[in-house]
Amino acid sequence: MDDAVDQRDEALDQRDEAGDELHTVPVSEDVVVDSPSSDPIELDIDGSSSNPVDEDLVGVVVSNGVEAYELYNNYAYRVGFSVRKGNQRCKVYSKTVQMKMFMCSKAGFKVKANAGVRAYSKIDTRSGCGACVQFDVGEDGLWTVTKHVKVHNHELCAVDKSHLLRSHRNVGDNQLLYLKDLKKSGVAMADGIRFLKHQAGGSPLVVFTNRDAYNSIASDTSKRLDGTDSNSLIEIFRKRQSTESDFFFDFEVDCDSRLCSFFWRDGRMRQDYVLFGDLLVHDTTYRTNKYDMICGPFVGMNHHCMNVMFGCGFLMNERIESFVWLFRAFLRSMNGKCPQTIMTDQCASMAAAICQVFPTSRHRLCIWHIGENSKKHIKALRNNKDFLDMFNCVLKYTETEAEFEFYWTRLVTDYKCHKNSWIQKLYDCREKWCPAFNKDYFSGGILSSQRSETTNHSISRRLSKTVGLCDFYSSFVSVTSEWRSKENGEDFRCTQGVPNMMMEHVKLLLHAREVYTIEIYFLFEEQFMKGNACHQEMVLNEGCQFKYHVWRPDIDIIRHEVSFKLSTLDISCSCKLISELGILCCHCLRILHIHCVSSIPNKYIMKRWTKKVADGRDVNTGSMFCRAGVPPSIWVVEICRKFQRLISSSQDNSVTRQFCDEAVEEAKKKVEAEIGYVQIEECGVSSSSGVIQNPSNRRSKGERNVRRSSVIEKKYSAARGRRSAANKVASSTKGAVQSLVLESLSEIAGDGYLVHPSSGSSEFCQYSNDVDDNAVVD
Repeated sequence: MDDAVDQRDEALDQRDEAGDELHTVPVSEDVVVDSPSSDPIELDIDGSSSNPVDEDLVGVVVSNGVEAYELYNNYAYRVGFSVRKGNQRCKVYSKTVQMKMFMCSKAGFKVKANAGVRAYSKIDTRSGCGACVQFDVGEDGLWTVTKHVKVHNHELCAVDKSHLLRSHRNVGDNQLLYLKDLKKSGVAMADGIRFLKHQAGGSPLVVFTNRDAYNSIASDTSKRLDGTDSNSLIEIFRKRQSTESDFFFDFEVDCDSRLCSFFWRDGRMRQDYVLFGDLLVHDTTYRTNKYDMICGPFVGMNHHCMNVMFGCGFLMNERIESFVWLFRAFLRSMNGKCPQTIMTDQCASMAAAICQVFPTSRHRLCIWHIGENSKKHIKALRNNKDFLDMFNCVLKYTETEAEFEFYWTRLVTDYKCHKNSWIQKLYDCREKWCPAFNKDYFSGGILSSQRSETTNHSISRRLSKTVGLCDFYSSFVSVTSEWRSKENGEDFRCTQGVPNMMMEHVKLLLHAREVYTIEIYFLFEEQFMKGNACHQEMVLNEGCQFKYHVWRPDIDIIRHEVSFKLSTLDISCSCKLISELGILCCHCLRILHIHCVSSIPNKYIMKRWTKKVADGRDVNTGSMFCRAGVPPSIWVVEICRKFQRLISSSQDNSVTRQFCDEAVEEAKKKVEAEIGYVQIEECGVSSSSGVIQNPSNRRSKGERNVRRSSVIEKKYSAARGRRSAANKVASSTKGAVQSLVLESLSEIAGDGYLVHPSSGSSEFCQYSNDVDDNAVVD
């Protein structure tokens, strides 16, 4: 708590500022203040006075209160003490200042409110020091030093520590702007401060401490808000709605008029939802704001298998009615279009709300959350590796309902866990998490809500638990902009070239490379290559109607059934990958290939995976174009390139350097005449007698002369490596489980083999070597 002396001084300072109509602005080392005084103070290059330390200031004249403060503050820096404003005397009617005092910061004594022991309290810096300076203001408005007390009753600060004194510390406007930009870009405040110190040449030259930087950021944030964070956020939404015809937002307040939930999305998000809204991922496990509100982003997957944002909502609690309000707001903003599949975590309130608002959508549960919950409920069973393999198999890798039922029965029987309540509850809701029960609904092949959690991670790197809603909104807009920029880059790559094929002169692959995006082509090519390893056996031939059993030897102990009609190119498989992922499976591609089908049938090309899917997306460029018809962002890039070339060409010649300096000054004057003052930051550049080049890249002995991989190539290689590793894990897990049940399956198959049912049955089909005989087995 501030003491009585501080309160009195602050009141006097406010009265002083009201009388002078001036702001006390400390002069940083980068700014030179022009003094209109008739008797100006001589300043050195660094802004400090050339007066000796022991010289009396009586008789020195300055033009205003700002210069008066700077005069005494510079003197205090050289001597080693800090300054604060003191009493002042004003005229009764005009309120103009007649006398003003500046004193040592240790003047007066601290009034102690109570003598109790506290866990933390500020140190007492007051010692009753009498050092001060008094300025009298004449009729001509000049400030003259009439009194100067130089004696201090305390130890003065050493020169190497003077920069830590309070009146000599200040975060400049440019430094504050720089730190704010770094913070918005996801750079930690500590890293930004460290960079400024490095750039200035050390802590003494940066003229502020870490605490000053944090306080300045907090103060700037409070100035930008109009009293409440919520009002500022709603005002931002209203301004965007007034300028963007398709911007949507809605909010809800409680009985005390406090904001308890809100949702927003822009026009681009609605257009993206029209194209990619068949899959919706929603996760509410993230809270990063000082109000502890729940962040619930609506995320999807675009044609490059990348995240795409559909909107974002905030809730105060996880009640059913809160989720109902949020989902209805989302549905209303999307003109009532429901997604095919909604992926969420295991939240009962959210599940109840989805049943009310999205009754036609398929609700899926996140596999990752189920796996994490299993560590708490069946920890003892998970210690058995065979159980863990079989549990992961039924959780992720079963392809048909019959296969799931077979492995689940073996799981609960062999490990005697049929009485476990958590296992039983998991089985009761199997249609919400098991892939085998959701093959008829598009899911893009994802099994978890990780895409929404990735959004949360991207935002959390830029924020903390103390930020407000406006800061979160700014970070959210920044993340969304980065995603759109990446999507734009991938669209550009798809138009500039095509990926290399693993097998040349294959018509199906050539067609896939023409229509699909690069990422989807790789998935299609992977299925085609798996199909090359398959064997097929024809079990039905009725003219143009064929039926095949397809499998990979030594890998698939249960075969898949493929039906194919040559006249119409209708094809289906018991694995149902086409409806789940949107591309043909390896079994179907095997059959199409042996029938010499040269292109993918149009009915099996899902538009959301094609290169041209976003061509119909409206882009509102009306507000982006200036009078000349060139978007400002494009103009900035072009003009920067021109100036960069001009500066690079002129850097080695002193005459051309002078031409550039004069051109900048002339352009600055013309621009200021049109739009007002423009601040151009100047920085000193140390000259060098010569340019030191990098060491030559000498090839080490034995090193091959190969081309280095590009960043994009490394990214795609890493993505394919992760996908390959995931496939290896899946094959290894399923292979281990199959080895456990191979004897049982052999007994069921007898002299024949088993086939996955194509009708969605929960029983395998048994076929003997004589294809005329077949049966259904449990």
